[in-house]
Amino acid sequence: MDATGFDLAKQDQTRRLSNAVLRRTLVNVVVFAVVYLVLFFGFMLTLGSPLSNFVYNLVGQSYWAHTTIANLFLLCVAVGFVVGIVFVVRSGINRALRYFDLLLDSVTDVLAKREGPVMLPSELAPTALFLNNIKAEGEQNERAAKAAEVRKNELVVYLAHDIKTPLTSIIGYLTLMDESPDLPVDVRARYTGITLAKAYRLEELLDEFFEITRYNLQTIPIERSRFDGALFVNQVIEEFYPLAEGRSLALVYDGPEELPVFADAGRVARVLNNVLKNAVAYADAGTEVRVRTGLVCAPDGFVWWELTVSDRGRELSPEHLERIFEKFFRADAARGSDEGGAGLGLAIAREIARAHGGDIYARSDAGLTSFTVWIPQGPSVPPANSETERAGGPVA
Repeated sequence: MDATGFDLAKQDQTRRLSNAVLRRTLVNVVVFAVVYLVLFFGFMLTLGSPLSNFVYNLVGQSYWAHTTIANLFLLCVAVGFVVGIVFVVRSGINRALRYFDLLLDSVTDVLAKREGPVMLPSELAPTALFLNNIKAEGEQNERAAKAAEVRKNELVVYLAHDIKTPLTSIIGYLTLMDESPDLPVDVRARYTGITLAKAYRLEELLDEFFEITRYNLQTIPIERSRFDGALFVNQVIEEFYPLAEGRSLALVYDGPEELPVFADAGRVARVLNNVLKNAVAYADAGTEVRVRTGLVCAPDGFVWWELTVSDRGRELSPEHLERIFEKFFRADAARGSDEGGAGLGLAIAREIARAHGGDIYARSDAGLTSFTVWIPQGPSVPPANSETERAGGPVA
């Protein structure tokens, strides 16, 4: 619950509690007054005459004495009435204080993580609901943190195993070349190439380890600037040409020649790099990876920068789509050593997009998987003749 929701709940609870205490106190006062007056008049009707005769016999016909005794009697009746009212009001105040004791006990139960829902009187129903929501949210966050920690520990074990594989190959080939100085030139060149490839793979795995140790997405600084989004996207795509050619993939840019945007170029480059790396790794050989970009005007007039990366390959299941942006989650259950990472790339991409005020969504249907990033640009509508203007906006 956000601050506004909390303030509204607090105001509602204060109103309900004050009304309940006031209503109960007024009812008790009225009941006491009615009972007291009924008893008083009943006493006067049944014992008034005998009491009057007793006073007459006691003091005689003295007017002053009769008046004094009558006034004292009425004073006692009034004092009794006032004392009773004070007692009833005090009971209402004590009841309100008991509510605070119940609230303190309930908060203690939530902080102590005791099992079972928070139970409070009906007058405190909004507070009970609020505390139960906090308790449920805390339990959910705790389960998610434990699950992430388990995945992280498992991943460290996997990466340690993966590091050993290229390292063993590197040591083996270097040892072979060291012990056989008379190897043919072509064989030595082939061994050198294999060793270099394994060294690059080892570097990637070490980068994964460093990524895990510095993974803290809650403090992403965003420094926006204006730049050409078309040139920016093409520069990122160019970095993947060697990797794409190795898998017989075609990288296709789909967008305008110029695209003025406003964002943190370094952070968005990280987003596009992570998404493209994922697409190139899992696209079927011989297919194309398409990168579409442009400005999209939403129905409310707000403009978004859209970045969509699409590839054809293994279709993601609905279960994987729901978890694809979780940190340390990997969809490649088989865990091939030559592809796949720590499960941080897409999680980082989502956090960077959200730090901009945008988001990232994934779709997978009939083998076509696409990741769409939305970066907010502002309320200004692009010119009507802009080839990048389309109807739409961020959708899940």
